[in-house]
Amino acid sequence: MSGLETAIRQALERSDRTSPEMRARIYQSARNALEAGLRKQDVHDPEVIAQQRHRLEVLIHAIETEERTSLKKQAEAEAAVEAPATQAAPPRQDEPSVDSSLDIAPDRRATRREDASPANLRGEPLIATRSVEPTIAPEPRLARDADDELHTPDLTAGDGPRIEADRKDRGRKTAIAVEKTKKRRWRSRIFSFLMVIAVLAAALGTAGWWVISSGLLQTAAERDGSVANPPASVRSEDFPGGLSTLGAQSGFSSDWISVYAPGSGDGPKAGARASADLVSDEGGQHLRMVSSSAEADGDIRLPIPASVLEQLSGKTSTIALTVQADMGKTTQFSVECDFSTLGECGRHRFTVNDEKIDMLFKVTFDRSLAPNEPGSIVLSSDVTGAGESLNLFAIRVLPGQ
Repeated sequence: MSGLETAIRQALERSDRTSPEMRARIYQSARNALEAGLRKQDVHDPEVIAQQRHRLEVLIHAIETEERTSLKKQAEAEAAVEAPATQAAPPRQDEPSVDSSLDIAPDRRATRREDASPANLRGEPLIATRSVEPTIAPEPRLARDADDELHTPDLTAGDGPRIEADRKDRGRKTAIAVEKTKKRRWRSRIFSFLMVIAVLAAALGTAGWWVISSGLLQTAAERDGSVANPPASVRSEDFPGGLSTLGAQSGFSSDWISVYAPGSGDGPKAGARASADLVSDEGGQHLRMVSSSAEADGDIRLPIPASVLEQLSGKTSTIALTVQADMGKTTQFSVECDFSTLGECGRHRFTVNDEKIDMLFKVTFDRSLAPNEPGSIVLSSDVTGAGESLNLFAIRVLPGQ
């Protein structure tokens, strides 16, 4: 309270301190300054506010007591100087003379006590004074900080309008600060919303890219980037005796008879929508066949000598075709027999890839009459007629087995 005490005493020195009304106005200005300081320090604790108000009241009471004591001494000194005049005309006992400058409302309890005092019974003038020694509880740190930071106010009589103007100015500044805070919060919310949208969009884009790049929406065949390698197969129209395959790496024994080799013997006969050309590459010489039709005009005929057909007569024999599809391709081809008087062997279908392989199937001819003219093996490189090619390296026959 040192700041407020200094302000009160300075205000009393600058004003008519003998006037009770002036002193009351100065005390009231001090109370207003305390309330303004507490609001400025953002102090809302009722206990702290009550303690501050109590301390100010104690201070005001002490200052007022000093002022009254000082005025009383001053009045006594003046009365001593005027003693001769007073002796010449002594005052009436029933009309006491009281200095009007000390007309300050006394404490009611003190007044009641003084009414019964002997001095009052003798008609002596009364000066209402109180000696209060309040017990002040240890103030919390917050209250001390608020006191230390209170500015020393100007408690003169003309401070009322200035204090009111200051209060209005602080209200305007507070409103402006609140408005700025609201705008900052709004901008922060908009930025947070846009950030969330951007993160979600990035996450969705990443997920979409992963789905596309991983082939999650593709079929199993589309996802398989390797070259298909299906095993040799025979359809329901194949010869009922069943088929078997023999790996090219196993080789062929001397019992096998070569009935066709590219570049030897009679050449193949291709239909109107088929082609058969001799090709030599790192894999060796072979016949490249292309069938652009699934009908008879897409067939390619390879001759079989009559001497070979004689060995097949009345026996069950095995025919082997060494074939291969183009690099990275898969094709399904068909094989038929036209063995003159021996008859036919049915239609067989096989699926091959770009790996060189031997396709075997069995044929049975019950007729013992040996043919006297050659026959042929009929091939179609693509049973769908899409024009997939087939490379033929050899045709072999194993009679009686």
